[in-house]
Amino acid sequence: MDLSLSERVEDLLRPYALWKCAQCGQCSSVCPSCQNGGIKIGEIMSRLSSGSLSLDDETLWQCAMCLSCTERCPYGMSPAEALTVLRNLAAQEGHLPASYREEAQRYLSTGRSFPKTGLTRKIRREMELPELEEDEKAVWEIKSLARGTRLGR
Repeated sequence: MDLSLSERVEDLLRPYALWKCAQCGQCSSVCPSCQNGGIKIGEIMSRLSSGSLSLDDETLWQCAMCLSCTERCPYGMSPAEALTVLRNLAAQEGHLPASYREEAQRYLSTGRSFPKTGLTRKIRREMELPELEEDEKAVWEIKSLARGTRLGR
């Protein structure tokens, strides 16, 4: 028997009190992603509770993790933290957007999350900052940490 997502994550999400959600809309009203056509956190919580949310839903990755929804919730819920649990499960099941995978690979190989581009070099020169160089020791430490954690998978 296949369990719904909400049944599978019930214990993981219990601390975030999803059952308290009254669909008041306070979370969405302060969400910068929602205001710009992205995630509708209240809808995600509703779909999770009703069992109609899937871990391959790309909307899960449109949250900026600013925690505004959690701060604003009049019922003491923590939608952003619940979303973190869902993202972790989605990633474990292989539902990770390509851009996140590429960023993780770049971080593991260079120690930086963002690529070094011509524009980056130009801005650094204008700001009289030194050229960015890979620090072999730092990259070695990052790779060591990744091997010892789930990031290395």
